[in-house]
Parts: sequence; C-alpha cells; structure tokens
Amino acid sequence: MRSYIVNSVRSPKAKTKAALLQVMSMLDMEVYHHENRNLNRIKEMQPSYLFTSLLYDPLKSSLGLFMMEVLNKCIREEEENEKMFDFISQKLQSLDRIEKVPADFLLNFLLELSLLLGFAPHGKFSEATNYFDLQEGNFVSDISIHPLVLSPPVSQNLSSLLKKNSTEIPAAERRKLLEALLQYYQLHVPNFSFPKSLKVLDEIFRS
Repeated sequence: MRSYIVNSVRSPKAKTKAALLQVMSMLDMEVYHHENRNLNRIKEMQPSYLFTSLLYDPLKSSLGLFMMEVLNKCIREEEENEKMFDFISQKLQSLDRIEKVPADFLLNFLLELSLLLGFAPHGKFSEATNYFDLQEGNFVSDISIHPLVLSPPVSQNLSSLLKKNSTEIPAAERRKLLEALLQYYQLHVPNFSFPKSLKVLDEIFRS
C-alpha cells in the first residue's frame, strides 16, 4: 500500500489524465520514492491492462468496488507481496473478461483472499460437525462455548463452496453466507467493517 500525489491531473495540458486514476485501474508507474515520506510523487504512468467491460458494466463495476473496499480494509503492509498482487490482478482481469459473472464470484473471492491472509476456514462438515465456528474457523459439534457459529444449512453451503461442489446455492442463502463471511472477516481482521458498497450491490441485484 503506497500513497502518491499527482499534480494538475484535470488540467487540459496535464501529462497524467484523471481517467488513469479510477479505482481498479492497473498501471505501470515510474515513481520518486523516499522511505521517510508518507506521500511520494509519480514521474510517469501508463495502463498495464486496459479494461473492456469492468469499468462500464454496472454489475461488474459494483463487484469490483466491493472487492477493492474489502482489500483496502485488509491490506496494511507496505512490503511487496507478489502472491497478493497476482491474486488481485487475476481477479480483476477475469471479472473484466467473463461474459456472465458466476453467482458465487464474491463468495469465492472472500474465501480465496482469506487463504492468502492466513485465516481460511478449515475442518470438515459432517453430521457430527455441522456448525461452523466463526471464531475458531472450523466445523464443530459443540455450540455451547459461544454464539459465534453458523447454522447447519449455512455451514453446509460454506462446506460446498470450500469443496468447490457444483451445487447451486439459492440467492437468499447466498446472501446469508456472504454476510457470514464478512462477519468472519470482522473477527479475524483488525478494524474490519462491513463494506459500504454492499448496499449498492443489493440495489443492483434487486433491479
């Protein structure tokens, strides 16, 4: 995570155009970097990937903004993280290229990101362990310890996603699982809060 200042991007004669700095833009940049500064300057920038649909399709752009908001709440360090960079880059490009967005796109995004962040759900769903413990991150049988557990139906849907089963999850159940995963993030990421863009997504899905 780095912060940069860019001068006069809205000037007609500006070398750097404001359009390049939209949320989700992927850029190649040459920068002036000083370790003791919070804000550095960009010398040159150009697109590293040109989106064809992500920035213009209402559903795709809303999904992308949700992803960016989650990432912004989760990533704190300045050190390079090639695996994380490749993951974000691949997700944005795949969202841009696919014709029809899979219904479980965001759920899979959150699960894959949790793996990179080090708190991926684990364990096995069964008749004996049919509750998912949000605090411990695994499937359990005893729910008397604390109330932070998912019901068996939601736990089973989570298990299906983890196993990458092809069973389609109904829309209402998918929404419950999305909220459950965001609650899971709240427990495992310091200062994490529900993304504001979730309300925008709700409106789009409703229409």
